[in-house]
Amino acid sequence: MNLICGINPVFEALAAGTRHFDRLLIVKGLRSRKLSDAIRRATHLGIPLRFEMRETLDRMAGGVPHQGVIAVVSEKPVLSLESLLETARDPALVVVLDGVEDPRNLGAILRTAEAAGADGVLLPERHSAGLSETVGRASAGALEYVQVARVGNLVQALEALKARGIWVVGFDAAGTERWDAVDLGRPVALVLGGEGRGIRRLVREHCDHLVSIPHFGHIGSLNVSVAAGIALYEAVRQRRKRGHS
Repeated sequence: MNLICGINPVFEALAAGTRHFDRLLIVKGLRSRKLSDAIRRATHLGIPLRFEMRETLDRMAGGVPHQGVIAVVSEKPVLSLESLLETARDPALVVVLDGVEDPRNLGAILRTAEAAGADGVLLPERHSAGLSETVGRASAGALEYVQVARVGNLVQALEALKARGIWVVGFDAAGTERWDAVDLGRPVALVLGGEGRGIRRLVREHCDHLVSIPHFGHIGSLNVSVAAGIALYEAVRQRRKRGHS
């Protein structure tokens, strides 16, 4: 059983239409315009509605804030790398995460990837946060819209990206090139490492470029979700400058 808690994540899941809804639970007496819209959409889709006491939803959520709304849904669909690339635009913009295990970081990256119009996010099967309810909440509903692929071997996946004409750009504190001096307007995969250790050695060795984001204060590194935002919007800036939307 997978849960989506909170009116905004539930509303986005209803709008995206990528999940099967088993039922939608709502606290009795709860009212809001957005909730009314969600109920109308759920009714139109034939999703069973249940109105329950708040204590019932509290038990189901297990301490997760739910704002009086919980959806019981299927898992988020996960693609193969090939399927993700089939839907990618030209020039492709893919985010590759090497070991991001904090679900809040993953959710924040998905939110930024969706806002920046990325074609998808590539995750390894091991040493990565799952697509949990916490990820969905941290993404503010963006999880429902972002294409996510999982691969068993990240190095092989990078080679497959290169074979498709996609340049692999790793963001690493030891990078010798500036983050804004590399061409991100062409088809690119932006590689970011996990909390603490960064990009693993073998993954670094298979990047076409290793770039770094400068630091001018006392702290020597950025949170990975912040680095992802800088990387994605530098790609957006360069593409808009060339007339790409």
